[in-house]
Amino acid sequence: MKKKWKFIAVLVVVLSLVGAYDAYQYFTYNRYKERNYAIEPRAYEFIANKQGLIISWKKANSQIIDSKAPDNNSGEGQAVGFGAAVYGKHFLSTDRYQFVRQFHDPDFNLKDLSWGEFWKIQVYDISTNKLSRKEYDLLEAIREYDNGYVPFATYSAYFSYDNQEYRTVELEKVGGGSGRIVLFNMATGKIEDVPKDIEIPKDKRTDIISNSTSLKTYYKEPIDNIFSSISFPNSVIKQSSDWRLKDEYPKAYDLMTKQGGQLYLLTDKTDPKLLSDIFSLLIPKDKQLFDNLTVYGNITKDGQDHVVNSYEEFISILKVTEEENDAN
Repeated sequence: MKKKWKFIAVLVVVLSLVGAYDAYQYFTYNRYKERNYAIEPRAYEFIANKQGLIISWKKANSQIIDSKAPDNNSGEGQAVGFGAAVYGKHFLSTDRYQFVRQFHDPDFNLKDLSWGEFWKIQVYDISTNKLSRKEYDLLEAIREYDNGYVPFATYSAYFSYDNQEYRTVELEKVGGGSGRIVLFNMATGKIEDVPKDIEIPKDKRTDIISNSTSLKTYYKEPIDNIFSSISFPNSVIKQSSDWRLKDEYPKAYDLMTKQGGQLYLLTDKTDPKLLSDIFSLLIPKDKQLFDNLTVYGNITKDGQDHVVNSYEEFISILKVTEEENDAN
């Protein structure tokens, strides 16, 4: 009889633990229909006179790493392969959020959020060596702007105007209806309207070399992405052993090839000189970037392909669009 009661007691304890675990899962994960985990720098390194910044990201915990790259065996958290950061010349931002309701749900309302719902934006000052960080409450910024709107999309684009750096935010009216794009100022944490008669251009800061010259055919796979950062697929890592980056910046090379690093080009516009300095590091050290380089007609003044052998020749044929001038 005693064995029977012991068995029942153990069963009750087990079931209680299972129930507690299910409750924990519900309140910490399963109840949220929209969710984005926080990331933070695992390690980072500036290159090319601070024209480039390489960051290896990790899932966030309670501490931000302010030091340079730790050793591989330092145990500073598992590196994650990609961080969708929106960045410019002075600021870089990431975000984290979780919501019980899905975007576009007519009952989604910032006045009636439940426990645990939030949308935070982390802004790093990349003009400082320590990447000092501030975190802003995006939902509070939206309420201050107009509490009749809610966010409805997770994609943000970079935009620069009048010496300010922004990330876009897409809003729609509570209950559905018309939407609009507004700007989150990365310096102030405030929401602003898009300037009148200004269109937000597609971010093409890396395009003039990575996609519009014959260098594009050198890489086994594309190395840039829609956020204008650069990463190395495995096929590209395999061809990188003799690159100038490895020779001149070994820590940065390690971050890119072994720790899933992302390379950010610290400019708020298309900067041919910066691009040439950075991409010169991403080729064999015994080669020159402008050595018999074909420049495609989509970025040249006369619309024709040209072969160049120096930076000066490259600049002389390069077309700068009105869009780039207006935006920057």
